[in-house]
Amino acid sequence: MNFILDNPSCIVSELEGRTDLRMVLWAGDCVHDEITDIERLPGFDVYLCMGFIQTLQANVDYIYNNRSKPGAICIIDALDKDQMARFVDIFKGRFSVIDSDYNGNTPSLPREYYDALLSENGKGFNVKGINGCGFPIEDVQNALELFAPMLSREDNYRRMWTRELTDIAIANNMSPSSAWTSPDFKDAYYDRIREGQEQLTKWNKNRNPFSSQSHNYSRDNIEEYWKLLPLNILTIDFERNNVYDNIYKAYSTLCLERFRSFIIEQIIPIIKRPEEFREYSRDMSIKKLQQCYRLSKEYPGIEFGLIEDNRRGGEIYSHWICRR
Repeated sequence: MNFILDNPSCIVSELEGRTDLRMVLWAGDCVHDEITDIERLPGFDVYLCMGFIQTLQANVDYIYNNRSKPGAICIIDALDKDQMARFVDIFKGRFSVIDSDYNGNTPSLPREYYDALLSENGKGFNVKGINGCGFPIEDVQNALELFAPMLSREDNYRRMWTRELTDIAIANNMSPSSAWTSPDFKDAYYDRIREGQEQLTKWNKNRNPFSSQSHNYSRDNIEEYWKLLPLNILTIDFERNNVYDNIYKAYSTLCLERFRSFIIEQIIPIIKRPEEFREYSRDMSIKKLQQCYRLSKEYPGIEFGLIEDNRRGGEIYSHWICRR
């Protein structure tokens, strides 16, 4: 018998007592290429989803009418702590596998939920959600911060000064810093421009506390500068068009392999089986390496290695976390 549980309050009898359950997150309520999640991902016992109303019924029909082994669709708002607390009470320590679906934008389940839900020696795979949203201005600013020690004068102006302030400086044959400190710039006429510049300066400092120190570094020792940078800058997505066209093409060829090596060397000391990672990293893109770096920083104890892909089948080099 199969079940659909809307904010479940008790475990279904066919799944009760088991500690080998397999759950897939963010699946059980959608249809892709006319195939329901339940049919597409048959190797799981529990499907946790938000209950997307347009295609939920197709999954319900499939799990009731076309699936023989027990299973449950659990409709839960994973951001609601009360709902998740009830879910944890029901399924605490019962999952040998927790995986995530790979379609669309998905959230990330906090580490403490994995620790509570996984059984002994259980593993969580694909723990980081997929998020295709981007903020073009912030993306460009992060890229400028990454390459700060080797920027051209014009690009360094873009990094440090607003367009309005730079235009005023150029019109008066001044540098932006000279315009900013000019007594004339204190006039109320420039209030809006001055406020915009103050916001940019504060924004840059919040994103990169070492923003003002970039002049102490150069192309020759840029790795020392990278060591200071926060995770959000080191993992900037270069593939976004605004970053690629505006920044990446201009500077990546000068230090691409150095940046690649830098990211690898940051990962190696904090993971198990570093030599295996070094071997497989040879074929990884910069973006994939950045993802591995983010995972290794955000999920201490994460492991990388060859695994059987729970979602598509076949062996892949990927990551997992175990219950702490």
